[in-house]
Amino acid sequence: MPNLKSIKRKISSIKNTRQITKAMKMVAGSKFKKNQSAMNEYRAYAGIYDGIINNIKNNSVLHLHPFYGKNDGKDRKIGGNTGIVIISTDRGLCGSFNINLFKLFNEEIRSKGFDEGKIKIYVLGKKAYDFFKKNNYDISFGMLYSDGDSILNIAGLLCDAVIKDFKNKEIDGVYIISNRYISTLQQRAYSEKLLPFETPDDSVTSKSGGYLIEETTGYENEIIDTIFNNYFRTKIYYKILESFAGEQASRMNAMDNATRNAGKLINKLTVAYNKARQTAVTLEILDIINGVNAVK
Repeated sequence: MPNLKSIKRKISSIKNTRQITKAMKMVAGSKFKKNQSAMNEYRAYAGIYDGIINNIKNNSVLHLHPFYGKNDGKDRKIGGNTGIVIISTDRGLCGSFNINLFKLFNEEIRSKGFDEGKIKIYVLGKKAYDFFKKNNYDISFGMLYSDGDSILNIAGLLCDAVIKDFKNKEIDGVYIISNRYISTLQQRAYSEKLLPFETPDDSVTSKSGGYLIEETTGYENEIIDTIFNNYFRTKIYYKILESFAGEQASRMNAMDNATRNAGKLINKLTVAYNKARQTAVTLEILDIINGVNAVK
């Protein structure tokens, strides 16, 4: 027969856990609204910047810029080091949010034929940092959100490290793997190539969306360089904001599921407790009856 005290202790423990998961869901919900608002506000700016870059980067005048992977007309070597930016979280308890990033990372290595020995990792978030350190990857840049710096500064430091390595030809391509926010219930790991820019076909080379771009020298080169660098920072910063919103949504859903499962488990244990108590009462009655019969 099950121990009544043991079952009662389990029920009490699970109730305490349910209170914690319920509180964590509420905290995640509050943070989610804040992060979702920040993501939505920045999305318009990032979208406009995407449009500007897509319009001007098709112009052949710019194709000698380092972001196209060329230098003095020479393409970068094939099969060189690849830089991969991973945007994860500092904390867990958010379902498969981080695990999906690592799965996609392994899938990208296989599908694109990357040499694991020539991959340089640029990491944001403790979860990714611990994962890649444990698997002995070359972590060129690693930073935690809990380090205390602002998100904008963290994004800037990451971008500076990646752009510096790309311009110095220490890496020949840059990919970013992060979670794309689709809805409150769905976040999907997504991989995107950031650098080098693709050189378009001749049919679209001259199109610049109304922007007049001439041969660039001196200050003009600095302006184009600033535009491209800011575009890269904008891209990274938006990915971080999107990841923050997705993280809280995923944690909110995970804690909601945990709270529901705790309730179901409490109900099952309560039924088991009642059955055990009824059995104990029945046995006590039988003992009394047997004792009375024995006296007779």
